[in-house]
Amino acid sequence: MGTVLRLILLLTLLFTTLWSSLLDDNLQQNLQNESNSVKSLYGMNANKPLWVGHAKNFHTLMDALQNPYYNYKHKPFYRETVNQYSFLLHNDMDINANSQELSKLDIALSKSYIALANFIVQSDVDWDKVNSKITALKESKDISANWEMVRKAPPSTSQLFSALVNQSINKLFKSLTPLQNRHQALINALQTYQNMKDIPKVGYGGDLKYGDTDARIIEIKERLAMSGDFPRQAFYSDQFGDKLKRALYQYKDRFNLEQNGLIDKVTIYYFNKPKNPKIESIITNLDKLKVFPNKFPDEVIMINIPDFNMDYYKNGYSTLTMNTVVGRAERPTPIFATNMTHIVLNPTWNIPENLVRRDLITALKENPNYLKEHNMHVFKGWNGKSKEIVDFDYKKLLPYEDKSKGHIPYRFVQYPGDDNALGRIKFMFPNKYSVYLHDTDNKDLLNRRYRIYSSGCMRLQNPFRLVDALKPKFKASEASKVQQYLESEKTVTMRLKKNLPVQTTYFTVFKRNGLTYFRKDIYGYDKFIQESLNTDNSHHQASLY
Repeated sequence: MGTVLRLILLLTLLFTTLWSSLLDDNLQQNLQNESNSVKSLYGMNANKPLWVGHAKNFHTLMDALQNPYYNYKHKPFYRETVNQYSFLLHNDMDINANSQELSKLDIALSKSYIALANFIVQSDVDWDKVNSKITALKESKDISANWEMVRKAPPSTSQLFSALVNQSINKLFKSLTPLQNRHQALINALQTYQNMKDIPKVGYGGDLKYGDTDARIIEIKERLAMSGDFPRQAFYSDQFGDKLKRALYQYKDRFNLEQNGLIDKVTIYYFNKPKNPKIESIITNLDKLKVFPNKFPDEVIMINIPDFNMDYYKNGYSTLTMNTVVGRAERPTPIFATNMTHIVLNPTWNIPENLVRRDLITALKENPNYLKEHNMHVFKGWNGKSKEIVDFDYKKLLPYEDKSKGHIPYRFVQYPGDDNALGRIKFMFPNKYSVYLHDTDNKDLLNRRYRIYSSGCMRLQNPFRLVDALKPKFKASEASKVQQYLESEKTVTMRLKKNLPVQTTYFTVFKRNGLTYFRKDIYGYDKFIQESLNTDNSHHQASLY
């Protein structure tokens, strides 16, 4: 009996080897025309099948391809071929008779696997093209725009193969997903708007205010209930009461509309906007996550430029938030990461050459006394020890309006004081753009809805609240003297004991308090991203970098 069992086992191994050899032969033949990334993956498996006979990996991949968390654009990723042949995979499959088809299926699954992994890391955006469009603003509109994108390589062949061997595809995909909390929040928002019924039109008419009764108020409540701003009810009254007042304030906050308490023509216009542009904006912001770090520091000062807002995060939660003025469209605040090293109390302002050329010369033409009236002093050259020029003749500047005349040989410094453009304090994080956070002498700008008035720096609404939050980061002896230093009106530098990360961002859609907020694409970067999609499937087969 033992001999018979050994013979059966031997014949089973012989047939398995025969089937495997036929499949392997077809696989190697079909691999000849594939990309290097596909060949490398099979090379790590001795050019043997990666999916046929591995049901768990197959089902995990198929689920991931259909999961909007990973494939939020519902990209096909070779699924046409996969669907064509996947019916062959079953317990009694005839590997010998279908080896050609199974080899094609196995390769298609590998291509889907690589493509999805690359998409999770890079999306289908040609980021080089986006960068080129941003750089081209200099020549077309004389706008110096900068976005330091974090360019990430796709997973290595060894990472991909290891996930197959360990049956940990989902774990790999999750680890590749950037800024996972933000990503999940945007996926939730995307599904909400994709599942939303077609938005009904609200009729135009006179402005509606608290206490009014109008038939249109029923439509408005139904519309606000769709977006989650008003509680869903079986019956909606036609009265403008407290619930609608709160819902209206919330809705306007989410779209940065004027908080005038009215349902006016602008509000109705926003109610009637179709949902597809919002869906496109959410997708664009999901794409944007790909060129930021996979994780922000646990403690970081973050400025979201389109939201005109600064947050001081600790352990992922905002402990301090305030309005911020950012660079106007023609002088955009750069998007980058750096570290705050020190603060300066009662700062002087060395006016950058580009601002002298763009703004100061014009101001002096209109008012020759501008320097004296604004506590500005002029020095010969940019050497910090150069002598001050008394009674400077502004006409000496006029030739330098023309950039071809070279660098301006004068340094303009605004001394400390209440009229200093930097206010009483600036927060320093050395960077090549010479931008920083600072106080301002023009507080009114911080109460406006669209706070795009600076030349690139970021002005804070309550800078001394940030100083208070940072006090533990200074020597105790210095932190206790902040008020004393300010009253002295002398310039004082206070260094942080440890550098603090600073990150500027450009998120036009984000979650706040469980709600989805939409902001205007003030610099046009979202438009550049939407114009730069790579439709070539080969984009997902090999690294872009």
